Parts: sequence; structure tokens; C-alpha cells
Amino acid sequence: MSLDNKAIVSLVKKNPILAACIVVGLGLAVIIYARSGSDAEQQSELDRKTEEGKRYHANLANSAQLTDELQAVTEANRLVRERAVNPADLAKNLQYFYRIEAETGVKFIDLRQLGSGGAASTGTKRVASVYIPVNYTISVEGEFSKIITFLRNLERGAHFYRLNTMTASEAAGSTKLVLNIDLLGKP
Repeated sequence: MSLDNKAIVSLVKKNPILAACIVVGLGLAVIIYARSGSDAEQQSELDRKTEEGKRYHANLANSAQLTDELQAVTEANRLVRERAVNPADLAKNLQYFYRIEAETGVKFIDLRQLGSGGAASTGTKRVASVYIPVNYTISVEGEFSKIITFLRNLERGAHFYRLNTMTASEAAGSTKLVLNIDLLGKP
């Protein structure tokens, strides 16, 4: 049986619903075939967009107190900056240690500011920092209790410091302490 155009047209006229269903079915089959290759791409795009949406949501939630946190960090940085020493102000820096000496009753044998670094070292790279270390060598002598009081006053003092090395020795009832410390300094 051969179908020509007239036969197809008369078949469509006799069964319009069946013809419409066949056309729609063929159209859906073409669409499904065309979209079947992009499921993986669409899923990865959906996953990426979902992660991006979660990140945006977290950023919005975390930014609610951002202004308050910025003010708190700015205030903390201001307080740290007030406690940092100026490396060029040698007399004022040494006066800080002499004040601790007078309060504790120890006797300085040697007190020297060795210098300051301009950048913090991280492995082989040197990174510019906001604060720099100002190095001091301090030798004090006195009774053990006064030496301990000296260390406590240094620890609770007006400036931040890092203890690099410490050597203590006892001789004839007197304790000798040699410190190498870095005070936090302004660049």
C-alpha cells in the first residue's frame, strides 16, 4: 500500500485527534532527544548556582554586624598602636625600662636598643608589616624575688614585647638575668 499526499490528507481529516497526537508525540520526542545530552551540564550548573546562593546567603547573614565589628577592630588596632614604641625615640624607650627598674629595685648591668626590622620574615619571602620589632638586650641583677617582679612588670607593662632569649644565673645570693626582647614598634 502506497501513501500519497491525498491519502495522508484524507487520513488526517478522518482522524484529526490521532494526527494531532502523532505530531505532538514526534515534537516531544525531538525535544527530549535534544535535551538528553545536556542533563549533566545543567546539573553541574544547578550545583554551582546553589553553592553561589549559599555563599551569598552566608555573606548576608554575616554582614549584619559588620559595622559593629569594624568599629571594634578599629578600636583594638588604635589601642595596640598606642602601646607600640617609636624606634627613633630612643630616650623615651629607655625611660620605660628605667621606670620598671625603679619600681622593682633591680639594677641594670646593660640596656641597649639594638635596632628594628622593617619587615617580618616569612620563610624566604619578606613581607611588609604594620608593626616592626624593636630589639633590646637587657642585663639585670638583683634578688630573685625582685627579678621575678621585674619580669611581671615587663609582662604587664605599657608596651607589648616578645621574649627571644633569656639566661639566668645565680652568684653569691644575687641573680643575674640576660634578656633579648622585641618591643612592638611603629614603622
